[in-house]
Amino acid sequence: MRNENFERAVSMILKRDQRYPRGAYELMPVTLDYTVRQIQERQRAGDLFDNGAASRHVTGRQLSEGFRDYMLEEFGPFAYEILADLNIRATIDIGNLVYNLISVGCFGKTPEDKLEDFDAVYDFNVAFNEPFEVQDPSYNAS
Repeated sequence: MRNENFERAVSMILKRDQRYPRGAYELMPVTLDYTVRQIQERQRAGDLFDNGAASRHVTGRQLSEGFRDYMLEEFGPFAYEILADLNIRATIDIGNLVYNLISVGCFGKTPEDKLEDFDAVYDFNVAFNEPFEVQDPSYNAS
């Protein structure tokens, strides 16, 4: 989705909101596509109810979870540091990015969607660091 219109839209956002660098915005269409594909695959496998509608709409929770899965798959133990460099430190940051993209027409939303849907979906430290913590083999939790 890196096209001229997207680049222009992000430039407009950056003029009024400098909380996140361009790279943070560039992650969003990629993670949205990833999330939609994950949902569609689960629907085809029968894991999710499929009402027959081919929709790209995802909830804040679904996008936050897809974002996490994408980052872990693509960047593994480096995901946390990469996200910190992009000033993305909590799921509400994902929401802020999404709502900035909505404000310039790059993403859409339904009347039921709200920024708060992205608030505290998961803890970034737990999501991005714990999977890679080395457990001491001599530690016995009993």
